[in-house]
Amino acid sequence: MALFWGVCLMTLGWMTYAEASVPENLDKSIDELKAYYIKNDLELHNAHPVFLRVLKDLKVNLEESEQNLLMSIIMDTYSRIFTRMQNESLDEATKDRLAHVQQHLKKLQENYFPGKSAELKTYAETLWAIKENDPIVQRKALFEFKRVYREATQLKNLKNKDRRRRQAKSIRPKASGGRSPSRS
Repeated sequence: MALFWGVCLMTLGWMTYAEASVPENLDKSIDELKAYYIKNDLELHNAHPVFLRVLKDLKVNLEESEQNLLMSIIMDTYSRIFTRMQNESLDEATKDRLAHVQQHLKKLQENYFPGKSAELKTYAETLWAIKENDPIVQRKALFEFKRVYREATQLKNLKNKDRRRRQAKSIRPKASGGRSPSRS
């Protein structure tokens, strides 16, 4: 029974945290926008989410720097979506609500992802903009491939070396009972 109440309290805590993490005035604007845009839309529930599947895998499969980059890209995508909606809307109240949401989004981006995320995102956008069908790009890519391959291999080896070091570090104290072996 105690376990049941513990699970209930933990779930209530998560729900409170999830609700508390969105400021009240932003929450109100989002609810009003949802009421304006979403009218019994069956497409919302077709098991093909736009961001939630990526968000679900974010913490499980990616390291912190990768998580920050991906979240930055997600937020930027939201910004573009909301800007488009704002430009296409004819309703001034809706435009104001979208502007309000954009302000919160921008503030979150500035405070939560300072530093290198913007730089990494710029690199990613530059790479995504490469024209794969351009013959000159193809030849340059082929010319540079060995060096890029070597760099990628070195990064992979470095990552594996760090992983082995962390694993060895976590195994050593357990194997020796937390004490260093005495020498006789």
